[in-house]
Amino acid sequence: MNSNINDEYRKMLNDMDDNMSNPEDIEYAKEKMYELSMMFIDELQNLADKYDDRINAILQKQQKIDTKMKEVEKSIKEIQQDVYDLDETEGNEVFDFEIACPYCNHVFETEVGEDKKEVKCPECENLIELDWDGLEEDGYCGCSHCHDYDDECDCDDNCECGTDCDCGNDCDCNKHNDEDDDM
Repeated sequence: MNSNINDEYRKMLNDMDDNMSNPEDIEYAKEKMYELSMMFIDELQNLADKYDDRINAILQKQQKIDTKMKEVEKSIKEIQQDVYDLDETEGNEVFDFEIACPYCNHVFETEVGEDKKEVKCPECENLIELDWDGLEEDGYCGCSHCHDYDDECDCDDNCECGTDCDCGNDCDCNKHNDEDDDM
């Protein structure tokens, strides 16, 4: 583009030399052309400077936005950490669970992650197996110390252990066995 402008400028100067006979007129016209081209170049430089200033201002604003975004992301991670109690070292979600030991009925609270397979009862020190996948199996409502997995019953009440037992599955707790004895 710049070479095209230079070529056109030289053509105009050569055209003036060819078509004007008075050397003073030719010199005057060349000076005016030079002044006009300098004004044009100055204006282009001013425009380029304005665009550079605008681009720099945009870059500075973008840097501020990036900094604020990083702060927001950090805050979100901290909120997630607080709300979900994420264990970032292992990439595992950790939850507080209240567990009733099926061996001694001791109730205790512990932190449990999905990858944890068992916990130790602090009272009787027996290992309690955590089955994350088997909770929805047929014949099992989650009340492991009063339910037999193979028997069937349609209990719609609370089991004697205090666990809601709207399971429609087998139950051999004393409450239902007493009902059978009354008959």
